[in-house]
Formats: sequence, C-alpha cells, structure tokens
Amino acid sequence: MSDAPHGGPVTFEEFRRLLADELQIEETRLTPEASFLTDLMVDSLKMVEMMMHMEEKGIHIPLEAAWDVRTVNDAYRVYVEHADSKKTP
Repeated sequence: MSDAPHGGPVTFEEFRRLLADELQIEETRLTPEASFLTDLMVDSLKMVEMMMHMEEKGIHIPLEAAWDVRTVNDAYRVYVEHADSKKTP
C-alpha cells in the first residue's frame, strides 16, 4: 500500500491497520496514546525494523525521527508531516 489514492497520507485507521499487521497485535491496542515501549513492548530495535517494513508498504517515517516517536500518534504525526513535506506546490 502506498499513499492514499487522493495523493495525501493514509488515514489514521489505515495506518493503525498496517501497524497492527506489522507488529502482529490487535488493532484495538493501537490507540493514539499507546506507548510503543511500555504498552506495546516495541523496543528500539523492533521500532527500526517496523519502520523499515512500513517503508516497503509506502509508509515513510524517517529513521532520524525515531527518537521523537514514543506513541502511535507520534508515529502517525511524523508520517503525515513527512508526507505533506514531500508534496510539490
């Protein structure tokens, strides 16, 4: 899957579905405030692996932004900011 057909970023629900698939956990656990480390048990190594696999699915979160990603909402926010910055005027 790549960016939504309308050219913008995927919705939070689509993003959450991809994360659930990647992490092999229930989608309902991926609330915006869910912490990758404390709630989902995703350590830094798993986070980098997840980001690389998401990239293959068209969801780009820059690896340098990984330090700022603590929650599911953080990951989505960074993805949307990056997707918006790639648009050409």
